[in-house]
Amino acid sequence: MAQKDLRRVQTEAQKIKAAERRLRDAIVAAQQSGETIRDIAPYANLSPSRIHQILREAERERGE
Repeated sequence: MAQKDLRRVQTEAQKIKAAERRLRDAIVAAQQSGETIRDIAPYANLSPSRIHQILREAERERGE
C-alpha cells in the first residue's frame, strides 16, 4: 500500500512542476507584452520580488 501512496506523491509532484513551468511561461509572456512586475504579481498571487526572481531564472535558462 505504501508504494501506491508514494507513486501518488510522485505524480502530484510532477503536476506541480509542470504547473510551475506553465506559470513561468505565462509570467514571461505577460512581461514581454508590456506588463510590469507589479502588474503581474497580484494575478500570480506572488510578491513582486518573487516575480522578478522567476524572470531572472527564466533568463538564465534561456542562456541570456
